[in-house]
Amino acid sequence: MNIQIINYDKSYSKKIPVLFINTIHKTCNKDYNKEQLEAWANPSIDYKAWEDRLSKTKPYLSIIDNTLVGFTEFYEDYIDCFYVDANYQGKGVGKELLNHIFKIAKQNGIKTLRVDASITAKPFFEKFGFKELRKNLVSRGNQELVNYSLTLNLS
Repeated sequence: MNIQIINYDKSYSKKIPVLFINTIHKTCNKDYNKEQLEAWANPSIDYKAWEDRLSKTKPYLSIIDNTLVGFTEFYEDYIDCFYVDANYQGKGVGKELLNHIFKIAKQNGIKTLRVDASITAKPFFEKFGFKELRKNLVSRGNQELVNYSLTLNLS
């Protein structure tokens, strides 16, 4: 499987929110209830809001055979919105995205990485050496969701 990591390409702007919502609803449903999932990833997509966000954050995209299979936003030392399509999890896509971030961090002299990971994603990041700093309660609409602040020392 040839996984490509590319810079943001606007032609994928409508596929990114679909991947985001589907991934959350398919992979996080063992850790969060239906109301929490809908508050976190509302199935009614506001494409304009997403396009505005993506034009600013310019995420890195993971592509296999012209198909979007993952994406992440990375700025300064912070990893945001790290998602891999449920059908491609466990196939090296997340590892490739994270290695891309490691490469950028090294090029920019970044010594520490930070991420706020869901209950579901926490073990993935810990597998790469991230350590838990604290447990968080995040409000989304009228729901509270647990996530974890993690950090990785790169030096």
